[in-house]
Amino acid sequence: MNLDDRIKYVEMKARHSQLFVPWYKKWWGIILLLILSLVLAAIIASTIYVIKEVKRIQAGESLNALENQGQIYLNLINGGSPYATGSPDPKITIVEFNDFACPFCKQASEEMRKLTEEYKQTVRYVVRDYPIHDTSIDLSLAARCAGEQGQYWEAFDSLFLNQDYLKEPTTIKADIISWANSLNVLDMAKFEACFNNRTYISEIKKDYDDGQALQIQGTPTWFVNNYPLTGYYPTEKFRELFDGILQQLSLSTTTENN
Repeated sequence: MNLDDRIKYVEMKARHSQLFVPWYKKWWGIILLLILSLVLAAIIASTIYVIKEVKRIQAGESLNALENQGQIYLNLINGGSPYATGSPDPKITIVEFNDFACPFCKQASEEMRKLTEEYKQTVRYVVRDYPIHDTSIDLSLAARCAGEQGQYWEAFDSLFLNQDYLKEPTTIKADIISWANSLNVLDMAKFEACFNNRTYISEIKKDYDDGQALQIQGTPTWFVNNYPLTGYYPTEKFRELFDGILQQLSLSTTTENN
C-alpha cells in the first residue's frame, strides 16, 4: 500500500469511527449510565440497610433509647392498644404505628396480616394510629368506631382496600359514612354518633403523641420486640427476621435447660 492509499485508508477509518461511536460514549449514553449507576447504588444501599437492621435485631443489640428511658420507652411503644391480633402468648410482638391514608402502610399492613396468620402461634400484631395525612384522623376514627361494634379488623382491611376512594379531604366525612354503610355489618346510628362526636379522638391523639415522643418520622414504623424499624419491609425480610428471633429464643431456652 503506497502512501496515498494509506492516507486514504486512515481518513476513511477515522470517518467510520465517527459514524459508529459506541452508544456508551455518546452524550445520551453517558447520561443513561449515570442514571443506572444512581439507581443501582440506591438499591444496594437499601438492601444493605435492611440486612443490617435484620441482623441487629436478631443479635439482640441493645438500644440506647431503651437503656436510657427504660419502662417509659416500653410504655410509649405499647400504649395499651386494644387492637391486636395473633398469638395471645407471643414470642414476638410487633407494634405498627399506622396511617390509613399511607400507601406504604396499605401494602405493609396487608402483608403483615397474612404473616400474623402464618405465625399465629408465636407472633402478635398490634396497631396504633399515627395520622399524618389530611384524611388520616377521620379514617382512624372510622376504624375505632367500627371496632366499638367488634368490627375493627374488618374495617382495618376495608379502609386500606378502599384507600383510593377515601382520599378526598373535602368529602371524607360523607365518604366514610357511605363506606361504613356499604359494610352491611354496622349499626349505622351508633357508628354515625361515634364518628360525628369524634368519640376516640383522645385515644388517637395519645397514639400520635407517643409516636412523637419516640421520634417517629414517618409511616409505617414498626417495633419488633421493642426494636424499631422504619418504612416498608418485604414479606420475606420479616419472615427472615421472625425465624431468626425464634431460633435465637429456642437456642437460649436450650442453653438454660442444659
